[in-house]
Amino acid sequence: MMTLRVKVVLFAVMAVGLIGVMGGALLLSSVKGSRSRELAIAIEEQKETYIQLRSDAMGYLGELLRARAMGGDTGAPRAVREAGAEESFARLRSLLEAMEQHGGGRGEAERRQVENLHHAYRRWLGQAEASVKARSSRGEEGLLMEMSDGFEREVGSLLDAALEEERGEQQALRQESAHLLRLGQMVGGTVPLLSLLLVIVLGLAITLPVYQSLREMLEGAERIGRGEFDVKFALVGHAECITLACAFNRMADELRDTLREKQRLAKAEAEASEREMRRYNALLEETVRQRTLELEQANARLTDSLRELQTTQSQLLFADRLATVGQLAAGVGHEINNPLAFILSNIHFARQELERMWGAPAEVERQEVMEALTEAREGAERVRLIVQDLKMLSRPDDMRRGPVQVDAVVRSAAKMAGHVIRSRAQLILEVEDVPMVHGNGARLCQVFLNLLINAAHAIAPGEEAKNRIQVSARESGPGLVSVEVSDTGCGIPAENLKRIFDPFFTTKSSSEGTGLGLSVCHGIIAAHGGHITVRSEPGRGTTFSIHLPVHGARKAAAPGEGPHVEEAPPSTEMARV
Repeated sequence: MMTLRVKVVLFAVMAVGLIGVMGGALLLSSVKGSRSRELAIAIEEQKETYIQLRSDAMGYLGELLRARAMGGDTGAPRAVREAGAEESFARLRSLLEAMEQHGGGRGEAERRQVENLHHAYRRWLGQAEASVKARSSRGEEGLLMEMSDGFEREVGSLLDAALEEERGEQQALRQESAHLLRLGQMVGGTVPLLSLLLVIVLGLAITLPVYQSLREMLEGAERIGRGEFDVKFALVGHAECITLACAFNRMADELRDTLREKQRLAKAEAEASEREMRRYNALLEETVRQRTLELEQANARLTDSLRELQTTQSQLLFADRLATVGQLAAGVGHEINNPLAFILSNIHFARQELERMWGAPAEVERQEVMEALTEAREGAERVRLIVQDLKMLSRPDDMRRGPVQVDAVVRSAAKMAGHVIRSRAQLILEVEDVPMVHGNGARLCQVFLNLLINAAHAIAPGEEAKNRIQVSARESGPGLVSVEVSDTGCGIPAENLKRIFDPFFTTKSSSEGTGLGLSVCHGIIAAHGGHITVRSEPGRGTTFSIHLPVHGARKAAAPGEGPHVEEAPPSTEMARV
């Protein structure tokens, strides 16, 4: 059986052979065509040379007659004509050599013909000169006729014979060229067609069996890919296809055996994994149970710790408020003493007047008594309000939250800090017409009271006309209220700005503060879902901005958001926090 390789080699050999035959034929035709062209050129030049010799002979006769008529020497025209004849015959000899090199001409016979023609031509040239010198009695026309007849007898017949032979060679050359042309056309048309037919036949003979075998193998490979390892390929076709089919069959058998072995190993491994998993599950359950018990104990401890921290935080906040109350105690006492003094005085006056007017008091006296009693009631109301403000600040923590009126809380804090501010600056409140915020009134009052006292402590006493503390509230955005507490005090140096909210950091003396005020303020505002920022310029004052969510609105800031600090140029003055 012929293998695919042999077929391909045979196909290549035949293709190369056909191409070689066609190339050789074309090359041969080209070589013969070139030879024919060169021979045709040489024959044409020979013909032209023969014709030129006849024409030069007639011109030579005319030159001899002119020389005799003028009484000149006839040897000069003869020498010129002999020199021209030598050149023409030398050219004929070179053309003969060229034709012999190209395989043309008649060889030695043609050379003898040229030599005979050469001798006859030279001989006629001498005879023509001698006849002219003899001065025959006949006229010039008779002399010319005689020399022409002599040329035809001596040379013309040889020239005509040579021309006739050249025409015969030219005709034979044309026939040969036509034959070569027909042969080239036949080769050029037949060889490509035959090559095409052979290529098609061999290509079909090679590709069809290979395509059929490859299609069957492709289908089998797809079945193997789907897991059908029982496929068997037929051992038919080329030897290579049979070899490939055998390889596929071996591969299918090996894959089938490998799959069975893997299934067996996978089953054994799955059983081992299942046993190991059950053991691990039991161990994991025990570990989880122990960790859960530990987490429950740790959670209980953390809950207790959180409860203790919350209690400590509440105590710390309350202690800060009590410390603030302690700082305000002297001023509050003074505030209470003033209304109590005129309450007691007016009550004493009213009692004396009532005892004196036990009978029927006059209208004017009754009016004085009523005024005194009215003033006493107003003083008692002032005392009640002061005590109420102190109760709101000093009572234990109440975590309940709800709507808080900002202006009421700010005014309450301003009343309690009034005795501290009065001798240091003018207090300006712009807190009307703002929405209620969501929070705890007591804690917010503690924040504003701390900020007002800090602002007052940042201003030296005795120049209240030059300084001011301003509290302004506005709605700064959707669902947000901003309260700003600004002063014209000494400001905060840049190196202290980042530490003012740290617990126990203070630049005050121990009698003025504990360093918890701003830290507590930040914690309270963060717990309310707001945030606090500060900007300060040493020597020009400080502004604290508190941003709180409006009651009923979404939370404006995440609890625990850090305070924002805006630094200003440094100053040599120290802040009082």
